[in-house]
Amino acid sequence: MSNIWNAAEGLLDSCSEEDYDCPICQDVLRTPIRTRNCRHVFCKDCFRLAVRAQGPHCPLCRGPVSETEKRAADVQQQMRERKGQCRACGTTKFLSKMRVHYKSCRKFSSRPLPGQPTQTQISELVRPRVLTLGLLGGRVYSCPYCPLQGLTDMTLVQHCVGSHAGENAPAVCPICAATVWGNASYCSRNLTGHMAIRHCFSYDTYMNVAEDEYTQLCLAIQQSVQQGTGITE
Repeated sequence: MSNIWNAAEGLLDSCSEEDYDCPICQDVLRTPIRTRNCRHVFCKDCFRLAVRAQGPHCPLCRGPVSETEKRAADVQQQMRERKGQCRACGTTKFLSKMRVHYKSCRKFSSRPLPGQPTQTQISELVRPRVLTLGLLGGRVYSCPYCPLQGLTDMTLVQHCVGSHAGENAPAVCPICAATVWGNASYCSRNLTGHMAIRHCFSYDTYMNVAEDEYTQLCLAIQQSVQQGTGITE
């Protein structure tokens, strides 16, 4: 029995702090779940959001998964027993309590922002990849902070606000960059706040994002005149 415990302790000691980071939000795991087939571990909410957006495929290996994968109780227990350092202030905390610490850590919430990225850096690192879906007539986006792809505009907002609220790195707004009037090189210093305010509804519902503002105004005036005179095409 002692050999079993020694082996388990050795396995636990061999794990690094990064092994307890979610591959999707790239933060400390919150309510970890493990896929039954490929055995990959994610935050419960991150995983469910990815499956709902991309279908029943593992976000890492594209293997078959279910939205109702079971909780990784062993990982959760290890996080209760293993300590790590805060990435901002260096304070040592149990990994299970690290996210709670981030909320009260002044250094974490006020980390210095990096300089304005160059155009090359934007293109290679944070500039979002926007794909047009010809069959559906809509757009899908990639998260600028993690590998998650194939998100609708509202799913992207929900993901960023829920999983990256504490992220301070400047990034281009994928939704704005996809519009004709958007500036694809502008980096927002508070992207999640921008999304929560500016993208609380889908532009596609009310306008054609492929048209510029002047064209939108002309179309709105034309529609208003037609409605007022009863003229229809």
